[in-house]
Amino acid sequence: MPENAFPLARYGRRIGTRAEGERARQELLEVLGGLPEGSVLVIALAGLDVLSGSFADEAVAETVAQLAAGALPGRYLLVDSPSDELLEDLEFKLKGRRLAVLASVGKTWRVLGHLPPHLARALEWLTDRREATSQELAGALGVSVAGASVRLAELARLRRVHRVQRPRSMGGIEHWATSVISLKETT
Repeated sequence: MPENAFPLARYGRRIGTRAEGERARQELLEVLGGLPEGSVLVIALAGLDVLSGSFADEAVAETVAQLAAGALPGRYLLVDSPSDELLEDLEFKLKGRRLAVLASVGKTWRVLGHLPPHLARALEWLTDRREATSQELAGALGVSVAGASVRLAELARLRRVHRVQRPRSMGGIEHWATSVISLKETT
């Protein structure tokens, strides 16, 4: 299990009520708030037999919504599951809220929930690449640098990527985006 992990199995093997989910969300936000900026917390589904939609919506989707709305700047979430089956209700709830989170099943990463195709394509490219500038993304996707910058800014607002400013060798600054998956490997 990753170092910064929040195992949902602490609430039992079959978690299902909205009240349980609310308690989990409060604890999840407390743990996230205690992490330094730039940290990734992995919600671990290992050890669960059932993850109901009510619990998933209250604990995970509501947390994702709060982060996307600006709560706890610089903190990120990922989901790790031993099976696709445990992700079904969570994905349904995220799609209903038009939210997304990155999830892993084994060594495979995927977007769980809803992410517009232009953002999903940019995120997929960046995840494969690990980090890049808007100019590099623009070249890879065949869009303008401004269009790539907008995509990365939106992904950063949704907490799917981490953006930082770095000085350029020729002067000025440039914005770099790092995949949250890559960021997890460094925290």
